[in-house]
Amino acid sequence: MIVILAIFCFLLARGVDAGLIYIYTGIAVVFIAGLLAVGAYYTRKEEMENSGGESKILKIYQSLDIDDHLKKAMVDDTLQENKVWEKEWQEGSNATSSLMPKQYALSVFLGFFSGGIIILLNNYLMELPNYAALLIPFLLLGILGYYKYKLSHQKPLNGMLLISLSGMAAAIGAWYAGGFF
Repeated sequence: MIVILAIFCFLLARGVDAGLIYIYTGIAVVFIAGLLAVGAYYTRKEEMENSGGESKILKIYQSLDIDDHLKKAMVDDTLQENKVWEKEWQEGSNATSSLMPKQYALSVFLGFFSGGIIILLNNYLMELPNYAALLIPFLLLGILGYYKYKLSHQKPLNGMLLISLSGMAAAIGAWYAGGFF
């Protein structure tokens, strides 16, 4: 959402026609959502292929021409890290942990796409440079930051502030950067 808001603000400050701003930003929403979905698909696919089994890094470690004691320590350390990671991942209350690669990619695509549409609709209803148009993205980013940090067992208030304020800084920075060019 931050990227879409920044693109919108930049184009608006550049003086691009309002209709074209929505078209360009809409294309960016679909393109970025697609890229994120492809990345999510291959990430999840790799996670599922390597969970509970021997990963590529272990095969590399085992083929190294180093002392067997050191090689064994590296492999054991990696296996221990993988077990801890898998345990935390599976025991966590993660809504996407049980999704297969295609469903995971679809959830990432739809999540980014819906966030981008919210930004576009918000800016259609309340046009910038009226800073009140940044209120809904600020609140939405705050809520998302809160839950992201809460799900990852970090301080939710820090996440809320970090994500919402960085989003607003990016939008305002893009607005002013667009005015310079």
